[in-house]
Amino acid sequence: MTREEFNIASSDTAAGSSYSGPEWRRQLDGERETVNNSRRPPSQKPPGVGCSALCVGVLVAVVVIIVLLCISLIVVYENEGQVVAKVDLYDVELPAEQTVWFEANLAELRNAFRVVDENKKRAKNVVLFIALDSAAASPGDPRPVWESFPHLALLRPTTSDGAGASVSFNPTAMFCGIEPRHRHTVGFDSAVSPSDDCNEPPNSTHRAASILQWAQAVGRLTGVVTNGELVQPTPAALYAHTPNSSWLYVGPDGQQCPDVRTQLLYGETGRALNVIAGTLPCPEEFCREAFESAWEGERLDADTSYKLATELKELLDPALDEREYALGLFERQTLAQPNAFHDLTVGALHVLDRPEGFVLVAIADPSVPIGAAEVDAAVKATLRKLSTVLDDSLIVVVRSDAREGDGAFATVHATGPMSHLLHRVHDQTFLAHFISYAARIGRFRDADLTNFILQMV
Repeated sequence: MTREEFNIASSDTAAGSSYSGPEWRRQLDGERETVNNSRRPPSQKPPGVGCSALCVGVLVAVVVIIVLLCISLIVVYENEGQVVAKVDLYDVELPAEQTVWFEANLAELRNAFRVVDENKKRAKNVVLFIALDSAAASPGDPRPVWESFPHLALLRPTTSDGAGASVSFNPTAMFCGIEPRHRHTVGFDSAVSPSDDCNEPPNSTHRAASILQWAQAVGRLTGVVTNGELVQPTPAALYAHTPNSSWLYVGPDGQQCPDVRTQLLYGETGRALNVIAGTLPCPEEFCREAFESAWEGERLDADTSYKLATELKELLDPALDEREYALGLFERQTLAQPNAFHDLTVGALHVLDRPEGFVLVAIADPSVPIGAAEVDAAVKATLRKLSTVLDDSLIVVVRSDAREGDGAFATVHATGPMSHLLHRVHDQTFLAHFISYAARIGRFRDADLTNFILQMV
């Protein structure tokens, strides 16, 4: 038995389904011809075959009813199957204390009706804000701008440390799209277990590529900024691979198991980052200065334009638009100041906003006190900076409230290309795959020629 698919948005018809306009005309013409033929006196009228005027009237009435029903169906299911509903709104006199809520929610309903067209374009630019267990709202704060984004989903944290372990979000899972075996590994899949030595270095085939590595592979600019420590596991999962997340500044073997700081400076993904900004509180003296000097040497050897920012305000210099790279290493107290997160984000956008597109990850460190209003200011600044290319820019905000405790879901708010793919409760690994598809990076990357043409236009 053959199976025929029914699609309400299609113009195809199946047995028993409503007709299209031409088909209705052919059907009615045939019925009229039948009626006319029935009115003609036959040359020989067999007994019992005659049709009275009442019979013709009933037939005509049935046809009219069918036509009216079909017109109603066409009106209701017009616009390719989208239901069109017109509902009367009655004016009711209400106290001002009630009117304000009715008016506000009428506006919310109007906004909901506007979320019809899906932006299915390729996301040339991606800005991902991570505010997990941070950015709590204060009483009296206005609603943050991300709550007006058209698409929303929940991210589910998972447990990778065995039964009885606490549930939390894992940066490798979110940024690389795979679940590691243990939260103390960074940038490796579940085949790699935590290690306290480097006697058996992990096989490089088990390294997990991040969204920044995928973006670099297709020629996008990349950046990572945080108001916390750059070598902590959350930012480190974007550029480093280590079987021990405590090897921040020193590892047991610099060649076989390099520490995270070394990978940020010399690693395949780390050295290709166009923007690096945060704090680097190394235990040894003059550590930050040594990192800056080595990074600057890399830029000079490559003959690229760069900015080495020593003060946060330097990131707001419009001249950064002309630089290909920027590095900003600041003191903890500097990044704890109001508007620091905003300045980090804006400075990164100055460098990254170019025709080839970019992926920027801005992380609000949970160990640094920061309010939702500060993250909100950074998101609004991003929307303003990218106002002329918003149709090609995917903005995503991932946040959870530290007061909810272990096991709490994180909310994901998004606007821009493919943001409608966020639609329900997703595993935390979905975040990387969602961005990969939207931006056409990683396994969803465009063919080399296609990517070249898209960058040129």
